[in-house]
Parts: sequence; structure tokens; C-alpha cells
Amino acid sequence: MNILFSVVVLKGIGGIESSLLNIINNLCCKEEYTIDLCVIGNYISTSTKIPENINIVRGNRILEYACTEYKDLKQYLSKPQLMLAIFIKIIKKVFGYKKILNISLKWMKNKKEYDVAISFSNDKFNGEYIGGCDDYILRCCKATKKIAWIHNDARQHGMSKEICLSHYKDYDYIVNVSEGCKKIFDEIVPEYTYKSKVVTNTLDLLNIEKKKSERSPYSSMEKVNLLTVARMDNQQKRIDRIIDCCRRFKQEKIQDIHWTVVGDGPDYEYLKKQVDLFEIQDYLEFVGRKNNTIPYMQYADLFVQTSDYEAYSMVLIEALSVGCPCICTNYESARDIIEDGINGWLVEKTSDSIYNKIIEVIHRDEMINDMKKNCVKSCIELNQKALESFERIIMVKNHD
Repeated sequence: MNILFSVVVLKGIGGIESSLLNIINNLCCKEEYTIDLCVIGNYISTSTKIPENINIVRGNRILEYACTEYKDLKQYLSKPQLMLAIFIKIIKKVFGYKKILNISLKWMKNKKEYDVAISFSNDKFNGEYIGGCDDYILRCCKATKKIAWIHNDARQHGMSKEICLSHYKDYDYIVNVSEGCKKIFDEIVPEYTYKSKVVTNTLDLLNIEKKKSERSPYSSMEKVNLLTVARMDNQQKRIDRIIDCCRRFKQEKIQDIHWTVVGDGPDYEYLKKQVDLFEIQDYLEFVGRKNNTIPYMQYADLFVQTSDYEAYSMVLIEALSVGCPCICTNYESARDIIEDGINGWLVEKTSDSIYNKIIEVIHRDEMINDMKKNCVKSCIELNQKALESFERIIMVKNHD
């Protein structure tokens, strides 16, 4: 079976990219699949690890210059190329990204015929239009079956009923990454419920084993090590709740807790300043982006997620895969991953609820040790279910 996956760019970071590479890694070891990967924006970070037996289909330079951030372009373009990139970005600002996309797609016809073509990076319609994979699959590719992926709450991407009816009309299936996301999509456009499916994010469990370390990344194993891995976007990830908890640890004179936060993003510097402002350096440490977060999860006592919402959290299932119990705010798709009291705990979306649960469980060693086994077991089951769901969709006749 010939399968084409399409994404905009590969930056070496992010849950969507991790999900894509995990599903490709799980498929490429099977003889029945031949996989092509089209990067329509042409940019692939040097830190992105793509299996050798995957055929890369490049986009074009115009989209590369339009899609890739200037700071990344500066790393590898010559001065003349950089000047052209600046010119393309000016055109994008004046005429809009959609105009550049439409022109570029005329030169991006894929002559190969596929059994399945997948747009893995969903378009976004709120504010400035971002994307292009959906149009590329529909207009430039020949395939028996065409599938579009949606990685978040459709409302967060500005998907109205009118947009969805038109945009997904010629797709055979629309895949949502959680039951919660499917429910929202079906409410927006009930006419497409029949082709709306769920495939949760997968893990490459063999690769996770390779990423484990014999040395802990933590300075002290005497303390209770709490861990959060997240993009530093406080509006969604609510890192301020971590700061609130650490301020309370200090007020209550709790000495044996250290909280490590891995990740970067737009609010990184602001959040680091909050640590200094409240003098909670002994409790909270921001360590920035790490290419390999698995050792942090492997040696953490508890993983804590404080988000207001997630589509289907990659870091949550990664933590489970190495036996790290999770305390997680009770957003809708969290209930697809965390069984309260079995592989973690679900709490209300407040600083007090997070703090109280941490204090309640951190010294219950026997319970946590039992839960570690449940974490690994539940992750394996979730992963197997996701892969089976994916293969069922690509194998069945359309709309069975």
C-alpha cells in the first residue's frame, strides 16, 4: 500500500511533528507499506529524525520562504536568498498567504498514484490563514482515499460550519485526535459525522527505550521531583498555576519539593522573571527546550500538566510510557488518557486543586509504585488501540 503524508514544515519540535514521526516509525517497519512524506514548505530541521526508508517529497522555495520563520532562514540561506525570502514575506503580508499558496501549488503536482493521501497538518482559519496541506492533497495528489487530520479543538482554529462544509467536502475521512475533538467537530458540522473518525496520537515505544538514560538529569534525587513539559504559552498551558503552587510551597515551608519545567515559547522570559520576583528559585526551575525529554520523565516522581485544554497530549502519554504517574487538569481529552486513581489523577483547573493533590500523594510511595506499572500498561494499550484505528481507516472501503 502506497501512503503519502503531507505536512507544512518539520521544525524538530512540537506535538504534531512527534505524532507524525511516531506513526511513520510504527508503519515503516511493516513490509506492506511504502511511505512518502511531502513537506510542502520544504523546511526540515537538522534535528528532525526521519527513517531512511521514507521517500521525501519536497515542496518549493516560495512556500519555504513564506512558511519558515526568519530566524531559521538566517541559519542556512545566502544573502541573495535571504533577500528573496524577505521579498516573499512582504508579498505574503500584502496579499496574504493563500495567494502565495495558490500560485505555488500550480508547480507542485505529484505524478505518483497513492492508495492513501493524508493531510497531517490541518489548516487554521482564525486570524491569518495558515496551512496548505489540505489544498495540496486535494489539488496536487492522486489517491484512492484522501484523509484530513485535525489536531485540536476545531473552534480554536476558526472552523465554522460554512468553512468545514466547503473545506472537507472532497475528503473521504476527517480524523480527530481525541473523542473530545470529534465531538466538537461533529457539533460544528453534523453533516460530516459519517466520515469523522478518531485516531489518537501514537508513540514509537522502541525509540523511547533508546532515549532513556542511565543518569538522572536532576541535581538532587533526595527531593520529590515534579516535572512539566510544555510550550511556554501561558494562555493555554497555564504555567502560572505552577508558580502559584511553588509560592505556596514556600509559604508552607515545604522543603523537599523541586519542580522542573522543560520547554520554551513566547512567555518563557516572562515566566522566568516571575520565579525571581517571588524568590522561588529553590522550588522551581525553567530549563528551556531539551531535544530529549524522556530522561526527565524517567526520573521524575510525578508529571504535572496544568493546561486549560489539549487535543491529545503527547507529553502525557510519553510520561506514562516510562512509568511516571500524572497529575492532570480535567480537560476533556485528558479523560481519554488518565484513569483517575489508576495511572494518575484528574484535578480541577485551579492552582489550589493541583497543589492539594500534590501534597496528598507525594509521600504515598507504595501507591505510586503500584501506579507506575499501571502507567506503562495503559500506555501500551492506548498505543495499540490508536494504531489499530489508523489501519482500520486506511484499509476499509470508503465510509464503511
